[in-house]
Amino acid sequence: MPAIALAGRPNVGKSTLFNRLTRSKAALVDHAPGVTRDRRYAEIDINGINTRIIDTGGLEDSHTRADISELVSRESLKAIQEADIVFLLMDASQGLTPADKDIADRLRSLEKPVFFVANKVDNRKQELEAAEFYELGVEKVYFVSVAHGRGLDSLLNEAATELEKQGFTKQTEFPCDTAAVTVEDDAGCQPERGEMPVRVAITGRPNVGKSSLLNSIIGQERMIVADMPGTTRDAIDTVLHRTQGHDIVFTDTAGIRRKARVRDKIEKFSIIKAIEAIKNSDIVLVVLDAFEGVTDQDQKLIGYTGQYGKACITLFNKFDLIQRDQRVVKLRSEELKRAKRFISYAPHLNISALTGKRVERILPVIDRLYNHFTSECSTGRANRILQKALSRRNPPISKGHHLKLYYTTQVAVKPPTFVIFANYPQMIPEQYRRFLTNFFRQELELEDIPIRILFRQRERR
Repeated sequence: MPAIALAGRPNVGKSTLFNRLTRSKAALVDHAPGVTRDRRYAEIDINGINTRIIDTGGLEDSHTRADISELVSRESLKAIQEADIVFLLMDASQGLTPADKDIADRLRSLEKPVFFVANKVDNRKQELEAAEFYELGVEKVYFVSVAHGRGLDSLLNEAATELEKQGFTKQTEFPCDTAAVTVEDDAGCQPERGEMPVRVAITGRPNVGKSSLLNSIIGQERMIVADMPGTTRDAIDTVLHRTQGHDIVFTDTAGIRRKARVRDKIEKFSIIKAIEAIKNSDIVLVVLDAFEGVTDQDQKLIGYTGQYGKACITLFNKFDLIQRDQRVVKLRSEELKRAKRFISYAPHLNISALTGKRVERILPVIDRLYNHFTSECSTGRANRILQKALSRRNPPISKGHHLKLYYTTQVAVKPPTFVIFANYPQMIPEQYRRFLTNFFRQELELEDIPIRILFRQRERR
């Protein structure tokens, strides 16, 4: 599949163009420069040709890069090297800058088709004023307004013509809106694509090793990793294609700090997107720092998984730093037990994302949880379990009413959800609800995932 990379300085409109082309709000957009850091992929149709669009964090001037900017520029160059066409975006409202000239010279050396795009040109007058971009010595500059869609049809039509010249034709693959990382077996066979992938959110506080973990799982430097907290700002999807088992879409999220410490607007948006990623996932990997221990914020993140009914795996990352001190290991175990008191069913692993130790155990646990998370139970079996629970422990009398539970049926998966019909559903005490939930989980052998039990009024005849 062909690929188009969106390149240019930070804050010239690359993520805005990405969102417009994909008809989404997937990429985080703000007036502040440097919001995008990691590569983001999506698939779109350009004149019948399925094309992968790659949003990048931007290229800094080669003489001014430092710290995180160096890592962002390196990721941008990886995207450009992958691409068959490069859209070099420049800001017409700022005019042609030395950094634009520097980036243009670097792109020419790659011997790839480069489309020079002057963004933020809203009318004919501004187009005439932006003629200075021809100083780059190019045959054509595309004057567009990404925010309003002006000039984009011409740009995409000529991009499609260039792709056809390169031999790309119309395809029928279904867009996946993710970065593809393919794991092949010895025969090189590709897995079937008929089933929906497992959605796994990787969450945790800043700088606990979420991006390092994703890189370790997929075996590539897919995400930027740095010692400073807050390196990842957006929720980035990466799909892992597998020959055995379900494909997995990993969503690496921004670190979530306590509300009182969040004052930056971009960080607030990042946290919102991280929580949305949890809501949209099947399984959540909650990454904890074994060296620092379990904090109140970690407890809150663990609580989100129970609140939204998600399967969960807790991970003590950097466990190699404490494993020789049994006193600290015991302390961390006690901290984790308290933090997971409401989701004690969730499995746990001790890992080191940096060295890769025990990381290979994560995928089998994900497979097991997903099989349980999507399991179905026949109505007959569910009712036998209900009757067994009633024989073990009858509902208590509530406010003078004798509570009766008549029958049950499974109504949903992800998580398995059962409706029990009762005479006074609103009066069933919380303690008895927990008893039934735990009883069903044990009888169904689903002891590592959440299940939901809802109560409804039986229709009167």
